Amino acid sequence: MTEKKIYSAVAKAMGEIKRVGKDNRNTEQKYDFASIDDFMAMVGPICAANGLVTIIDEDVREFVEKPGKYGPTQWVSITYQITTWHASGEQLPTVRRHVEVIRNGPQAYGAAQSYVLKQYYRGLLAIPTGDKDDPDYETTPEGPVGKRPQEAQKQKPQEISAEAITLAKEYLAEADSLEDLRERWGRIPNPVQANADVIAAKDAAKERLSKPIIDDEIPY
Repeated sequence: MTEKKIYSAVAKAMGEIKRVGKDNRNTEQKYDFASIDDFMAMVGPICAANGLVTIIDEDVREFVEKPGKYGPTQWVSITYQITTWHASGEQLPTVRRHVEVIRNGPQAYGAAQSYVLKQYYRGLLAIPTGDKDDPDYETTPEGPVGKRPQEAQKQKPQEISAEAITLAKEYLAEADSLEDLRERWGRIPNPVQANADVIAAKDAAKERLSKPIIDDEIPY
């Protein structure tokens, strides 16, 4: 059987991974994040002990102008090729990952690479982070964002509770890109969207995501 050693090494590494803590705090935008240094401090030695090394290479780069709250904003769109190798010479299939960040100087490229590498390892090694990105926190036609399906069915479609508003605000605050924010907003039921506090939460998230990213401060 081909590629037996590398898959065994990946499986062993998965078993050695622990949950990554968000020990850093962005005080201005008020979110916790795990820095790339903290992330690699855990992942690097585990991969090395199992003979795994990952090569990330910039494949495509484009400059994009997007409308912003205070006028046009300049973004850089980067696609990477990522390949994980084993000490035996075996390799996993090369994958491509895409990210867009505000073009605010050299740190934009470091932030983009850090984010892509984090997300790649998070998927490859099944690294838990505590995020609410499971099916139980999706919008359903019967209820507000964040309601578990069985609970949503108990609530009338047009009834807007304080809990629904709170859940919607938290859901929007967890967006990690403008595209993600648009998708999350589209999943929120219209009656909840019309709430002033929910609209304010959406606008705050949009303003946060439109600001330049500093170094590797990218929340999960």
